[in-house]
Amino acid sequence: MHTNLLTGSWFWFLSFVIVGADIIIAFVLLFGVHRALLGLGRTKADRVRIVSILGIVLFGWLGLALFLGWQGIFRSALNQQVPYIALAIGIPILVGALFIRGSKQVREIIEAVAQSQLVAFQFYRVLGVTFLVLYAAGQLPGIFALPAGLGDVMVGLTALMVGARAARSENDQLVTLWNWLGISDLVIAIATGFLSAASRFQIFSLDAPNVLIGSFPLVMVPIFAVPLSIVLHLASLSKIWAVHRSVMKQAVSA
Repeated sequence: MHTNLLTGSWFWFLSFVIVGADIIIAFVLLFGVHRALLGLGRTKADRVRIVSILGIVLFGWLGLALFLGWQGIFRSALNQQVPYIALAIGIPILVGALFIRGSKQVREIIEAVAQSQLVAFQFYRVLGVTFLVLYAAGQLPGIFALPAGLGDVMVGLTALMVGARAARSENDQLVTLWNWLGISDLVIAIATGFLSAASRFQIFSLDAPNVLIGSFPLVMVPIFAVPLSIVLHLASLSKIWAVHRSVMKQAVSA
């Protein structure tokens, strides 16, 4: 068993906040899907089946992430040809994107969820303030913590404003801009976290590698919350693209 870098109250507080937030996010997501299925007029049996399958996937993924994070396999990538944390981030994003593109049922569920709700849901990104707190405490390098923390807080706060605006009137341009800003924030966080952590690719924070981001409980952010957030951004964008494709088909057939 590895030794955690955070000790005492720091460790237990962050574990409670991060793991608790992940569990709540998963439950709220399942509730949203259930509401969407109701809106589609699906039978109770269909709703139970789909929500159960999604719940198994979400909580199975979360459980695996918790186990691997606790075991400390993402703490250092110095002896890994391909950093395991890169696979833990990339594979869920790829799988989510494939389901959004290739599953008619997934697209129907996304279509049934209001864009305003899909956007506002990412208010949880304000928890990125954790990075700023840890930076102020000298636990994280600024090259990672500042852009990741400030970016997440900005995206989380604007999620409520953009979501409220989308509820009042459709504004695809504003939602599209917000989604790409949200994705850009996550890409920057991934890049700076990766390049400041201990691996053969490290170029930042060489005197004090960013070991904490690969250690439990903070590692739950890149291996669960980040991929989930990117998939949610893709789902939101897919709603916009679907409308645009429909309009173009109507224009061509007219």
